Amino acid sequence: MNHPASPPQRPAPPRLAERTSDSPLQMPTISQLVRGLRRSLALRCPHCGKGAVLRGLGSIRQRCDVCGLRFERTDDNYFGGAVFFGLFCGELVVALALLVTLLVTWPAVPWNGILYGVTIGSIIALPISLPFAKVVWLSVDTLVRPVQPEELV
Repeated sequence: MNHPASPPQRPAPPRLAERTSDSPLQMPTISQLVRGLRRSLALRCPHCGKGAVLRGLGSIRQRCDVCGLRFERTDDNYFGGAVFFGLFCGELVVALALLVTLLVTWPAVPWNGILYGVTIGSIIALPISLPFAKVVWLSVDTLVRPVQPEELV
């Protein structure tokens, strides 16, 4: 008696990144915060401050070219919070620009210009602010969860 062959089992897709460390959380000092802010503004590695974090049009490098820190430190959704942070910062800039425009042009506010400007600004804000938000997200993470030797190559 022939049994129908069961369909071949597909292996689970590999995860993009496994957790590299479970270092304890710590409160950073003022000097660490200042150093982290400086490195974030320069778009440099939060660990060594020398290697570039971004590649090309805002994509994140896999590792620092200088110290070897893997930038996606936990799972494949590591930068999920950075998307929210980037959207928040980008929309905050649009809202502040709207407020300044209202204050400067009052009472002859150019409502049509504002309608189109805010719409276009809101659409453009996320792709422009997201790469910077990822660098800030990475910097904050390394400040509160220090880099462990096993994360470096």
